[in-house]
Amino acid sequence: MGTWGFKGGLKWINSGFVENKELNIAVLNELDREFELPEGCLIVPGLVDFHCHVWAPGASVGVTDIEYLSSGVVACVDAGTFGYDGWVNADRLWQNSSIEIRSWLSVLPEGLTIHPNPNPTKPENISMERLLETASLAGDRLYGYKVRLGQLDAENDRGLLQVARAAAEKSGLRMMVHLTGSSLTIEEVLDILRPGDILTHPYHGKRGNILDSNGSVSTCFLEAVEKGLLLDVGQGSKHFSWKVFKRAISEGLKPHFISSDIVRNTWKKPPVDDMSYIVSRFIAGGLSEDEVFSTLLKNATGFMGIEIDSTKNLLVLQPDHSEVHYSDSEEILVGNIRYSPIVQIHNGKSVFVSDHLSK
Repeated sequence: MGTWGFKGGLKWINSGFVENKELNIAVLNELDREFELPEGCLIVPGLVDFHCHVWAPGASVGVTDIEYLSSGVVACVDAGTFGYDGWVNADRLWQNSSIEIRSWLSVLPEGLTIHPNPNPTKPENISMERLLETASLAGDRLYGYKVRLGQLDAENDRGLLQVARAAAEKSGLRMMVHLTGSSLTIEEVLDILRPGDILTHPYHGKRGNILDSNGSVSTCFLEAVEKGLLLDVGQGSKHFSWKVFKRAISEGLKPHFISSDIVRNTWKKPPVDDMSYIVSRFIAGGLSEDEVFSTLLKNATGFMGIEIDSTKNLLVLQPDHSEVHYSDSEEILVGNIRYSPIVQIHNGKSVFVSDHLSK
Protein backbone atom coordinates (compact mmCIF):
# COMPACT_ATOMS: atom_id res chain seq x y z
CA MET A 1 0.00 0.00 0.00
CA GLY A 2 1.24 3.49 -0.82
CA THR A 3 0.18 7.11 -1.05
CA TRP A 4 0.06 8.95 -4.36
CA GLY A 5 0.45 12.71 -4.25
CA PHE A 6 -0.72 15.03 -7.03
CA LYS A 7 0.31 18.67 -7.47
CA GLY A 8 -1.07 21.04 -10.09
CA GLY A 9 -4.16 21.03 -12.23
CA LEU A 10 -7.75 21.71 -11.20
CA LYS A 11 -9.75 19.39 -8.96
CA TRP A 12 -13.50 18.87 -8.80
CA ILE A 13 -15.13 20.01 -5.57
CA ASN A 14 -18.92 19.72 -5.25
CA SER A 15 -20.07 21.76 -8.27
CA GLY A 16 -16.94 23.12 -9.89
CA PHE A 17 -13.19 23.06 -10.38
CA VAL A 18 -10.71 24.73 -8.02
CA GLU A 19 -6.95 25.01 -8.12
CA ASN A 20 -5.21 21.91 -6.82
CA LYS A 21 -2.20 22.66 -4.66
CA GLU A 22 -1.84 19.14 -3.34
CA LEU A 23 -4.01 16.03 -3.27
CA ASN A 24 -3.10 12.71 -1.65
CA ILE A 25 -4.86 9.39 -2.10
CA ALA A 26 -4.10 5.91 -0.73
CA VAL A 27 -3.43 3.23 -3.38
CA LEU A 28 -3.68 -0.36 -2.22
CA ASN A 29 -1.69 -2.00 -5.02
CA GLU A 30 1.19 0.48 -5.40
CA LEU A 31 4.02 2.10 -3.45
CA ASP A 32 4.36 5.82 -2.69
CA ARG A 33 4.52 8.07 -5.72
CA GLU A 34 4.47 11.80 -6.50
CA PHE A 35 3.06 13.45 -9.63
CA GLU A 36 3.58 16.94 -11.03
CA LEU A 37 0.65 17.27 -13.36
CA PRO A 38 0.89 18.99 -16.76
CA GLU A 39 -0.78 22.38 -17.04
CA GLY A 40 -4.54 22.35 -17.48
CA CYS A 41 -5.18 18.85 -16.14
CA LEU A 42 -8.55 18.14 -14.56
CA ILE A 43 -8.87 15.87 -11.51
CA VAL A 44 -12.25 14.19 -11.06
CA PRO A 45 -13.40 11.06 -9.18
CA GLY A 46 -14.31 9.43 -12.50
CA LEU A 47 -16.65 9.80 -15.46
CA VAL A 48 -20.37 8.98 -15.41
CA ASP A 49 -22.23 8.01 -18.59
CA PHE A 50 -25.97 8.56 -18.17
CA HIS A 51 -26.89 6.82 -21.43
CA CYS A 52 -24.97 3.87 -22.86
CA HIS A 53 -25.41 0.22 -23.79
CA VAL A 54 -23.67 -2.33 -21.59
CA TRP A 55 -22.77 -5.82 -22.73
CA ALA A 56 -24.39 -8.88 -21.21
CA PRO A 57 -25.00 -12.29 -22.84
CA GLY A 58 -27.32 -11.83 -25.82
CA ALA A 59 -26.46 -8.17 -26.42
CA SER A 60 -23.69 -7.96 -28.98
CA VAL A 61 -24.57 -4.28 -29.37
CA GLY A 62 -23.13 -3.49 -25.93
CA VAL A 63 -19.69 -2.48 -24.63
CA THR A 64 -18.27 -4.34 -21.61
CA ASP A 65 -17.97 -2.81 -18.17
CA ILE A 66 -14.22 -3.44 -18.22
CA GLU A 67 -13.92 -1.38 -21.39
CA TYR A 68 -15.90 1.43 -19.78
CA LEU A 69 -13.62 1.37 -16.77
CA SER A 70 -10.55 1.47 -19.01
CA SER A 71 -11.85 4.77 -20.43
CA GLY A 72 -12.38 6.35 -17.00
CA VAL A 73 -16.10 5.57 -16.57
CA VAL A 74 -16.98 4.46 -13.04
CA ALA A 75 -20.77 4.61 -13.23
CA CYS A 76 -23.26 4.34 -16.06
CA VAL A 77 -26.89 3.83 -17.01
CA ASP A 78 -27.87 1.25 -19.59
CA ALA A 79 -30.60 2.79 -21.75
CA GLY A 80 -32.84 -0.12 -22.64
CA THR A 81 -30.50 -2.71 -24.08
CA PHE A 82 -32.79 -5.33 -22.59
CA GLY A 83 -36.53 -5.77 -22.28
CA TYR A 84 -38.28 -8.13 -19.91
CA ASP A 85 -37.05 -11.19 -21.86
CA GLY A 86 -33.46 -10.65 -20.71
CA TRP A 87 -33.20 -7.84 -18.17
CA VAL A 88 -33.12 -9.95 -15.00
CA ASN A 89 -30.14 -12.03 -16.17
CA ALA A 90 -28.31 -8.96 -17.45
CA ASP A 91 -28.85 -7.06 -14.22
CA ARG A 92 -27.62 -10.02 -12.18
CA LEU A 93 -24.34 -9.80 -14.08
CA TRP A 94 -24.17 -6.00 -13.80
CA GLN A 95 -24.61 -6.17 -10.02
CA ASN A 96 -21.26 -7.98 -9.84
CA SER A 97 -19.45 -5.29 -11.83
CA SER A 98 -16.78 -3.14 -10.22
CA ILE A 99 -18.49 -0.07 -11.71
CA GLU A 100 -21.97 1.16 -10.76
CA ILE A 101 -24.54 0.15 -13.38
CA ARG A 102 -28.21 1.10 -13.35
CA SER A 103 -30.69 0.81 -16.22
CA TRP A 104 -33.91 1.49 -18.08
CA LEU A 105 -36.13 -1.35 -19.25
CA SER A 106 -36.99 -1.35 -22.95
CA VAL A 107 -40.73 -1.66 -23.52
CA LEU A 108 -39.82 -4.06 -26.33
CA PRO A 109 -39.34 -7.55 -24.86
CA GLU A 110 -36.26 -8.02 -27.06
CA GLY A 111 -34.78 -4.59 -26.32
CA LEU A 112 -31.73 -4.08 -28.52
CA THR A 113 -30.70 -7.72 -28.50
CA ILE A 114 -31.87 -7.65 -32.12
CA HIS A 115 -30.29 -4.62 -33.75
CA PRO A 116 -31.16 -3.46 -36.28
CA ASN A 117 -34.63 -4.88 -35.74
CA PRO A 118 -36.82 -5.13 -38.88
CA ASN A 119 -39.80 -6.56 -36.94
CA PRO A 120 -39.97 -5.06 -33.44
CA THR A 121 -42.69 -6.42 -31.18
CA LYS A 122 -45.93 -4.55 -31.81
CA PRO A 123 -47.40 -2.55 -28.93
CA GLU A 124 -50.47 -4.80 -28.69
CA ASN A 125 -48.22 -7.83 -28.15
CA ILE A 126 -46.24 -6.35 -25.25
CA SER A 127 -47.12 -7.88 -21.87
CA MET A 128 -48.04 -5.22 -19.31
CA GLU A 129 -47.91 -7.91 -16.63
CA ARG A 130 -44.28 -8.69 -17.43
CA LEU A 131 -43.30 -5.02 -17.62
CA LEU A 132 -44.68 -4.49 -14.13
CA GLU A 133 -43.33 -7.77 -12.77
CA THR A 134 -39.79 -6.95 -13.94
CA ALA A 135 -40.00 -3.51 -12.39
CA SER A 136 -41.21 -4.97 -9.08
CA LEU A 137 -38.09 -7.15 -8.88
CA ALA A 138 -35.66 -4.34 -9.66
CA GLY A 139 -35.77 -2.05 -6.65
CA ASP A 140 -33.76 1.13 -7.23
CA ARG A 141 -31.73 -0.48 -10.01
CA LEU A 142 -34.33 0.34 -12.66
CA TYR A 143 -35.51 3.89 -13.32
CA GLY A 144 -38.37 3.18 -15.69
CA TYR A 145 -39.27 2.36 -19.27
CA LYS A 146 -37.36 3.22 -22.43
CA VAL A 147 -39.18 3.87 -25.70
CA ARG A 148 -37.31 3.98 -29.00
CA LEU A 149 -39.37 5.98 -31.48
CA GLY A 150 -38.87 6.07 -35.23
CA GLN A 151 -38.58 2.34 -35.93
CA LEU A 152 -41.74 1.91 -37.98
CA ASP A 153 -44.49 4.52 -38.28
CA ALA A 154 -46.58 7.00 -36.32
CA GLU A 155 -49.11 4.40 -35.21
CA ASN A 156 -46.35 2.20 -33.78
CA ASP A 157 -44.70 5.16 -32.04
CA ARG A 158 -48.01 6.18 -30.53
CA GLY A 159 -48.70 2.68 -29.29
CA LEU A 160 -45.27 2.29 -27.66
CA LEU A 161 -45.66 5.62 -25.85
CA GLN A 162 -49.07 4.60 -24.52
CA VAL A 163 -47.74 1.25 -23.25
CA ALA A 164 -44.79 2.93 -21.53
CA ARG A 165 -46.98 5.64 -19.99
CA ALA A 166 -49.38 3.07 -18.57
CA ALA A 167 -46.51 0.97 -17.18
CA ALA A 168 -44.86 4.03 -15.64
CA GLU A 169 -48.09 5.14 -13.97
CA LYS A 170 -48.82 1.69 -12.55
CA SER A 171 -45.27 1.12 -11.26
CA GLY A 172 -44.50 4.67 -10.11
CA LEU A 173 -41.48 4.86 -12.43
CA ARG A 174 -40.41 7.21 -15.22
CA MET A 175 -40.11 7.19 -18.99
CA MET A 176 -37.10 7.77 -21.22
CA VAL A 177 -38.01 8.51 -24.84
CA HIS A 178 -35.65 8.25 -27.82
CA LEU A 179 -36.82 11.09 -30.09
CA THR A 180 -34.78 10.71 -33.28
CA GLY A 181 -36.72 9.86 -36.42
CA SER A 182 -40.21 9.81 -34.94
CA SER A 183 -43.15 10.29 -37.30
CA LEU A 184 -44.99 12.06 -34.48
CA THR A 185 -44.87 15.79 -33.92
CA ILE A 186 -42.87 17.01 -30.95
CA GLU A 187 -46.18 18.26 -29.50
CA GLU A 188 -47.65 14.76 -29.44
CA VAL A 189 -44.53 13.24 -27.89
CA LEU A 190 -44.40 15.88 -25.17
CA ASP A 191 -48.10 15.45 -24.41
CA ILE A 192 -47.46 11.98 -22.99
CA LEU A 193 -44.35 12.90 -20.96
CA ARG A 194 -44.39 14.16 -17.38
CA PRO A 195 -42.02 16.27 -15.23
CA GLY A 196 -39.06 14.08 -14.29
CA ASP A 197 -39.23 12.01 -17.47
CA ILE A 198 -36.25 11.99 -19.81
CA LEU A 199 -36.18 13.05 -23.45
CA THR A 200 -33.03 11.66 -25.02
CA HIS A 201 -31.51 12.92 -28.31
CA PRO A 202 -33.34 16.28 -28.04
CA TYR A 203 -30.68 17.99 -30.18
CA HIS A 204 -30.98 15.74 -33.21
CA GLY A 205 -31.55 17.31 -36.63
CA LYS A 206 -33.76 14.74 -38.30
CA ARG A 207 -37.51 14.33 -38.65
CA GLY A 208 -39.47 15.19 -35.52
CA ASN A 209 -36.93 17.52 -33.90
CA ILE A 210 -37.54 20.36 -31.43
CA LEU A 211 -37.37 23.30 -33.88
CA ASP A 212 -40.46 24.90 -35.36
CA SER A 213 -40.95 25.98 -38.98
CA ASN A 214 -39.10 29.24 -38.25
CA GLY A 215 -36.03 27.47 -36.92
CA SER A 216 -36.69 28.42 -33.30
CA VAL A 217 -37.23 26.00 -30.41
CA SER A 218 -40.93 25.14 -30.31
CA THR A 219 -42.92 26.85 -27.57
CA CYS A 220 -44.34 23.57 -26.25
CA PHE A 221 -40.82 22.22 -25.80
CA LEU A 222 -39.69 25.27 -23.87
CA GLU A 223 -42.75 24.94 -21.63
CA ALA A 224 -42.16 21.22 -21.03
CA VAL A 225 -38.58 21.82 -19.90
CA GLU A 226 -39.72 24.66 -17.64
CA LYS A 227 -42.17 22.21 -16.01
CA GLY A 228 -39.46 19.62 -15.33
CA LEU A 229 -38.81 17.54 -18.45
CA LEU A 230 -35.15 16.43 -18.33
CA LEU A 231 -32.87 16.53 -21.39
CA ASP A 232 -30.24 13.88 -22.11
CA VAL A 233 -27.81 14.50 -24.99
CA GLY A 234 -27.39 10.83 -25.98
CA GLN A 235 -24.74 11.72 -28.55
CA GLY A 236 -24.72 8.55 -30.65
CA SER A 237 -23.66 8.49 -34.28
CA LYS A 238 -26.86 9.99 -35.76
CA HIS A 239 -28.63 11.68 -32.89
CA PHE A 240 -26.99 15.09 -32.63
CA SER A 241 -26.88 18.29 -34.67
CA TRP A 242 -24.63 21.22 -33.85
CA LYS A 243 -27.18 23.51 -35.56
CA VAL A 244 -30.03 22.39 -33.30
CA PHE A 245 -27.79 22.38 -30.23
CA LYS A 246 -26.56 25.94 -30.83
CA ARG A 247 -30.09 27.19 -31.37
CA ALA A 248 -31.32 25.48 -28.21
CA ILE A 249 -28.42 26.80 -26.15
CA SER A 250 -29.08 30.33 -27.43
CA GLU A 251 -32.60 29.98 -26.01
CA GLY A 252 -31.34 28.69 -22.67
CA LEU A 253 -31.94 24.96 -23.19
CA LYS A 254 -28.77 23.40 -21.85
CA PRO A 255 -28.73 19.62 -21.28
CA HIS A 256 -29.30 18.16 -17.85
CA PHE A 257 -27.22 15.12 -18.82
CA ILE A 258 -24.32 14.79 -21.29
CA SER A 259 -23.97 11.17 -22.35
CA SER A 260 -22.59 8.97 -25.11
CA ASP A 261 -25.28 6.48 -26.23
CA ILE A 262 -22.26 4.35 -27.03
CA VAL A 263 -22.58 0.93 -28.66
CA ARG A 264 -20.07 -1.59 -29.99
CA ASN A 265 -20.00 -0.01 -33.45
CA THR A 266 -19.20 3.46 -32.10
CA TRP A 267 -16.75 2.49 -29.34
CA LYS A 268 -13.44 4.36 -29.87
CA LYS A 269 -14.74 5.89 -33.12
CA PRO A 270 -15.86 9.50 -33.68
CA PRO A 271 -18.32 11.09 -33.21
CA VAL A 272 -18.80 9.03 -30.01
CA ASP A 273 -15.44 7.40 -29.14
CA ASP A 274 -15.66 7.41 -25.31
CA MET A 275 -16.76 9.69 -22.48
CA SER A 276 -13.58 11.77 -22.30
CA TYR A 277 -14.14 12.54 -25.99
CA ILE A 278 -17.79 13.38 -25.32
CA VAL A 279 -17.01 15.88 -22.55
CA SER A 280 -14.34 17.43 -24.79
CA ARG A 281 -16.91 17.85 -27.60
CA PHE A 282 -19.20 19.92 -25.45
CA ILE A 283 -16.48 22.07 -23.97
CA ALA A 284 -15.35 22.76 -27.55
CA GLY A 285 -19.01 23.44 -28.35
CA GLY A 286 -19.22 26.33 -25.91
CA LEU A 287 -20.10 24.94 -22.50
CA SER A 288 -17.72 25.53 -19.59
CA GLU A 289 -15.82 22.74 -17.86
CA ASP A 290 -17.96 23.31 -14.77
CA GLU A 291 -21.19 23.04 -16.78
CA VAL A 292 -20.15 19.87 -18.59
CA PHE A 293 -18.87 18.04 -15.53
CA SER A 294 -21.85 19.12 -13.42
CA THR A 295 -24.08 17.11 -15.76
CA LEU A 296 -21.96 14.03 -14.98
CA LEU A 297 -20.84 14.44 -11.40
CA LYS A 298 -23.84 16.28 -9.96
CA ASN A 299 -26.93 15.73 -12.13
CA ALA A 300 -26.31 12.13 -13.20
CA THR A 301 -25.10 10.89 -9.82
CA GLY A 302 -27.99 12.71 -8.14
CA PHE A 303 -30.53 11.08 -10.44
CA MET A 304 -28.87 7.69 -9.96
CA GLY A 305 -28.79 8.09 -6.20
CA ILE A 306 -25.09 7.25 -5.94
CA GLU A 307 -21.91 8.85 -4.64
CA ILE A 308 -18.44 8.36 -6.05
CA ASP A 309 -16.04 8.26 -3.10
CA SER A 310 -13.27 10.74 -3.95
CA THR A 311 -11.05 9.24 -1.24
CA LYS A 312 -10.87 6.02 -3.28
CA ASN A 313 -11.48 7.18 -6.85
CA LEU A 314 -9.47 9.57 -8.99
CA LEU A 315 -9.14 10.28 -12.70
CA VAL A 316 -6.72 12.75 -14.23
CA LEU A 317 -7.63 14.19 -17.64
CA GLN A 318 -4.91 15.91 -19.65
CA PRO A 319 -5.81 18.48 -22.32
CA ASP A 320 -4.48 18.49 -25.88
CA HIS A 321 -4.99 21.81 -27.65
CA SER A 322 -4.39 20.55 -31.16
CA GLU A 323 -7.14 21.13 -33.72
CA VAL A 324 -9.96 18.58 -33.43
CA HIS A 325 -12.88 18.10 -35.83
CA TYR A 326 -16.04 17.30 -33.88
CA SER A 327 -18.55 16.11 -36.45
CA ASP A 328 -22.26 15.41 -36.34
CA SER A 329 -24.37 13.87 -39.09
CA GLU A 330 -24.42 17.18 -41.01
CA GLU A 331 -21.51 19.47 -40.13
CA ILE A 332 -18.17 19.77 -38.34
CA LEU A 333 -17.27 21.94 -35.37
CA VAL A 334 -13.57 22.73 -35.19
CA GLY A 335 -12.26 22.78 -31.63
CA ASN A 336 -8.93 22.96 -29.87
CA ILE A 337 -9.48 20.83 -26.81
CA ARG A 338 -9.35 17.07 -26.32
CA TYR A 339 -9.07 15.61 -22.83
CA SER A 340 -7.59 12.14 -22.38
CA PRO A 341 -7.25 10.04 -19.19
CA ILE A 342 -3.66 9.71 -17.96
CA VAL A 343 -4.13 8.37 -14.40
CA GLN A 344 -6.96 6.37 -12.86
CA ILE A 345 -7.46 5.00 -9.37
CA HIS A 346 -10.66 3.03 -8.86
CA ASN A 347 -11.89 1.67 -5.54
CA GLY A 348 -8.46 2.34 -4.05
CA LYS A 349 -6.46 0.53 -6.74
CA SER A 350 -4.39 1.84 -9.64
CA VAL A 351 -6.02 1.08 -13.00
CA PHE A 352 -3.56 2.84 -15.30
CA VAL A 353 -0.84 5.51 -15.42
CA SER A 354 0.35 7.09 -18.64
CA ASP A 355 3.99 6.32 -19.39
CA HIS A 356 4.94 9.95 -19.95
CA LEU A 357 4.20 11.09 -16.39
CA SER A 358 7.29 11.78 -14.29
CA LYS A 359 7.80 9.93 -11.03
